[in-house]
Amino acid sequence: MSGKIFRPAIIALAIVVLAGCATIEEDYSATRNSWQGASYDAVLAQWGQPQRYTVTEDGRYVYTWFSQTGGGGSGGGLNSSIGVFGGSGGMGIGVGTGIALGQGGSDYMRCERTLYFKEARVVEQSWLGPSRYCSLFRRNTG
Repeated sequence: MSGKIFRPAIIALAIVVLAGCATIEEDYSATRNSWQGASYDAVLAQWGQPQRYTVTEDGRYVYTWFSQTGGGGSGGGLNSSIGVFGGSGGMGIGVGTGIALGQGGSDYMRCERTLYFKEARVVEQSWLGPSRYCSLFRRNTG
């Protein structure tokens, strides 16, 4: 009898978890998409100076910003991240997990955003980090 009750409860829990993940991924996608076509000046105004940059062979400027939070704990933890990239050649999504050992605790999060500019406009992006944290870097348009 208890097995019959237990199975629907697990199914309901799985649906709730998956729905929550879908909402986070939609926010993350909307955040990333908010920067497509943005000017370099708009990115600079919101995120400040990039931590690194380079120029590609075809003349695109590539700037990287990163932000992090937490890290006050002394334990380790399992962290997951998602990377979304796209441009004229299509779009891709990568998902990864990592284990933090020693310092850094499970509250440590880092979001690295690499934006490719052509004629001072974002034409391609690569984002790495937990979607729940990277979603905080949405473009302010108002």
